[in-house]
Amino acid sequence: MGFTVDPGLVREAQRDGAALETLLVALWPEAFRVALGVLHDRGLAEDAAQEACASIALGLPALRSTEAFYQWMYRIIIRHAMVSAKRLKKMAEFSSPVEPHAVSSDVERLDILAAIATLPKSQRTAVVLRYYAGFNSSEIASVMGAPAATIRFHLMLARRALRRALAVIDSSTSPGLEACPNVR
Repeated sequence: MGFTVDPGLVREAQRDGAALETLLVALWPEAFRVALGVLHDRGLAEDAAQEACASIALGLPALRSTEAFYQWMYRIIIRHAMVSAKRLKKMAEFSSPVEPHAVSSDVERLDILAAIATLPKSQRTAVVLRYYAGFNSSEIASVMGAPAATIRFHLMLARRALRRALAVIDSSTSPGLEACPNVR
């Protein structure tokens, strides 16, 4: 797991407002990064991360085990990101459809985030937690409330889909790039 905070800070934040503020400042970038990985929209990710931080602040005094902090924190962040994704889906139902070929430029399609965005929500969430947050399948299972074997299956399907998506992108690059083997 890449993101860490001092366990003493978590315990102190359960009792002290200044320590809670320090903890929230420390976890904000991670909350935003994970929400952005799920939502692929900076504004929505910011809102989801803020809501997650507020939920964490409200729920932290009741957290029984500081050892469970990370899984609890990521569960809250993912839950708020998923709620935002549902809101976005409902809003999209009222907007006009966009032609698939008009969605992004060639430069944007080369970005791995664009490929991740095409994954189903469960796969996208598992990928974000695995490759952005550094969780193993058991930790992801705890956050997502699913068996570890299901998480490993989601990750396998996601990797296959990403390989296919990136292969399509790679094969559709500009014809002049074949002459430059170091550019890809």
